[in-house]
Amino acid sequence: MTSIYNDYFGLKESPFSIAPNPQYLYMSDRHREALAHLMYGIQGDGAFILLSGEVGTGKTTICRCLLEQIPTQVDTAFILNPKLTAAELLAAACDDLKISYPQGATIKVLTDCINAYLLEAHANDRRTVLIIDEAQNLSIEVLEQLRLLTNLETNQRKLLQIILLGQPELLVLLAKPELRQLSQRITARFHLNALNRDEISAYIKHRLVVAGAKGTFFTKPAIDRIYKISQGIPRIINLVCDRSLLGTYSEGELQVTPKIVAKAASEILGPETQASPNWRLIAIASIGSLVVLTGLLILMLTGESEAPIAQIQPTAQQETVATINQPMTAREDQFADATAYVAPAPQQSLEIAEPVRLQTFEETQPAPYGDQSSTNLTSLRLIRGHDIAGAALNDLLQLWGVDFTDPDSASCELAETIGLFCFSSIAGLNEMNDFDRPVVINLNNQWFTLIELDRGSASLKVDNTIHSVPVAELLDAWSGNFTLLWRAPPGYKAPISIGDRGPAVDWLVNRLQVINDRTGPTTPGYVFDGELEVQVKQFQLTTGLTPDGIAGVKTWIKINDADDIETPRLDGESL
Repeated sequence: MTSIYNDYFGLKESPFSIAPNPQYLYMSDRHREALAHLMYGIQGDGAFILLSGEVGTGKTTICRCLLEQIPTQVDTAFILNPKLTAAELLAAACDDLKISYPQGATIKVLTDCINAYLLEAHANDRRTVLIIDEAQNLSIEVLEQLRLLTNLETNQRKLLQIILLGQPELLVLLAKPELRQLSQRITARFHLNALNRDEISAYIKHRLVVAGAKGTFFTKPAIDRIYKISQGIPRIINLVCDRSLLGTYSEGELQVTPKIVAKAASEILGPETQASPNWRLIAIASIGSLVVLTGLLILMLTGESEAPIAQIQPTAQQETVATINQPMTAREDQFADATAYVAPAPQQSLEIAEPVRLQTFEETQPAPYGDQSSTNLTSLRLIRGHDIAGAALNDLLQLWGVDFTDPDSASCELAETIGLFCFSSIAGLNEMNDFDRPVVINLNNQWFTLIELDRGSASLKVDNTIHSVPVAELLDAWSGNFTLLWRAPPGYKAPISIGDRGPAVDWLVNRLQVINDRTGPTTPGYVFDGELEVQVKQFQLTTGLTPDGIAGVKTWIKINDADDIETPRLDGESL
């Protein structure tokens, strides 16, 4: 998809399309966990897998990502329109699975055809998954029919697994007593919430980088406005960002401002209008006021009202009503449900332990600089960095045990001669933190090597001196650009994928065998085939990467993490 502003911003395609393109999926912690739940459910033996979430939070995109890296021995049927009768839904599933059935077949005939197909698939060591989007629109009758379909099983597992994707209304539907048998068969469930403020910043940068952006076009105040408008809903973020880039292009500007964002939101979501008054609350408030006035009148008539009226405190009911009756705009009301929704506790819950990781900064927001006097931090304004990037890169190389004679001549090309490659990108602090590598960054037109991150401080290396500065000051001065080093495999030239062969492919096969604690052929000349692609996707999934099956820079970095060779880490320690 192209937009008229793509050439203006140097983009190869539109970064904020609302189409569910897995390539643009930003793997926040909750999206990563949601995908892990789906994968775990498919690889398990249960009948139903549930993924719920508010409108536009990315459920369908996660499912498309799942389909791209699903094992080759799994057959899938995808139902996009669930507003069907039981017979129509069974027929739609048969169509997707290429199951033949007679015209005008009854539910019994369709069920028999599906059961015969499942038995044959099981005999051929294949598995079958039925995915239903917008499942909140399913009727109780259809859900019960789906439950009956999962009755076909062996001693080890169900022959049909069903993934239900739906809005929060689906959870309410499944909580009904008549569906308790189905609810008890859900072996993996996850509720996808909206993004927080820091994740929105990283989300926008991620989509821009995927689209080929060489810079950041959204100012921090603009992102704050986007967060306030969208409340973290990715689909609304995409709509507002797309229209904001168009507005920036139309006005001949280079960066998106809060004013442009507000105008774009008005065009997309419509003007804010006040919600209609809540007459029930107004009536309660009136009755409460009448009771108070009546009491005051009685006191005055009996001579017991000598105290000034100003000393009489308002009732709790008055305070509550006064707060509730504050005006709420239609847009605020629209997102109130999204932020206030709490999913009911599942009858069966699958817990998947999160991998060990560094603390994310939404969990550890630094206190204002003025509150950090006890940590002996130095203001960034008082620190002098390097004037050229090569000197900072030399500081970074020293952490890897390399020291060039001429520090100013250090370069990525020179580092490649000893097997260390540079990786430069634009990201938020959380995403950069996920790499867990010291990095070269530019702050206020000076170059530093960031070697450690703490709850509220960052350690910067300049030559042999380490400075601790407040994270808040670093964020204010940092544009999001960074460069890290990673160890390349033998013979590495570019990302490798299906059809490639050579030393890098052989090394990849060997490392994955070690990581997965498996044994296999280690003879040179291995060809990157479909089996190796599946292994790469599974490794990417478990390490929080987008499972595209291509061994690129991010995949090699994660493989480095599993090596025995010492690797500098952003927490100041080595593997």
